[in-house]
Amino acid sequence: MIMQYSACFGTELAMNNQLATHFRTYFQMDAADASALAGAFGLMNLFARSLGGITSDILFKYMGFRGRIWAQFLSLFFEAIFLFGFGLVDNSQPWYVALAVLVCFSLFVQMAEGTSYGIVPFMNRPQLAVVSALVGAGGNLGAVIAGFCFYRPIDDPLLPFQVHAGYVMFWALLSPCYYWAEHGGMFHGPAVKTAEIKDTEETKAAPAAEVAV
Repeated sequence: MIMQYSACFGTELAMNNQLATHFRTYFQMDAADASALAGAFGLMNLFARSLGGITSDILFKYMGFRGRIWAQFLSLFFEAIFLFGFGLVDNSQPWYVALAVLVCFSLFVQMAEGTSYGIVPFMNRPQLAVVSALVGAGGNLGAVIAGFCFYRPIDDPLLPFQVHAGYVMFWALLSPCYYWAEHGGMFHGPAVKTAEIKDTEETKAAPAAEVAV
């Protein structure tokens, strides 16, 4: 989950560093217009992250916990597709083609951030604070990885976006590896019933209660 969050929130941070310069230098736009187009990427935060959480909740309602994993997978998958598409838009095409692909890409980036935190509370409830902090730190890690591995060393205006898309797709395709006995996974239901989990928790809590008495 740390690495998947690096592939969504880390990508957002990386794009915040790259987009204005990309539009200004590659599409030969003035600084104000380039900044405005880059700002469209960030404006999707007004609703897209919440949309990811809502999508995760809806799929959870109809599919159980596996619905949350599917929401995560699909958000990351289409994020990678549109990021790769953005890296294919060269300057022989109008700037608004790049903007249209960017908006679609931004939608799924922010949604993936929302779907990530649709899963986090279920990963390890007793250590929720630690898990939340570690996953959140993955975003900063992703920005560092993208900057030093994709954008800085590759001297090409479009190839870094395509390589970055491959990074996102790699982590998206590992979503089937998620599995919890009490929740299940992407293709499998839970192996442990809820009642059994409650009985186990009560059994563990009983000695502590007796000591307290």
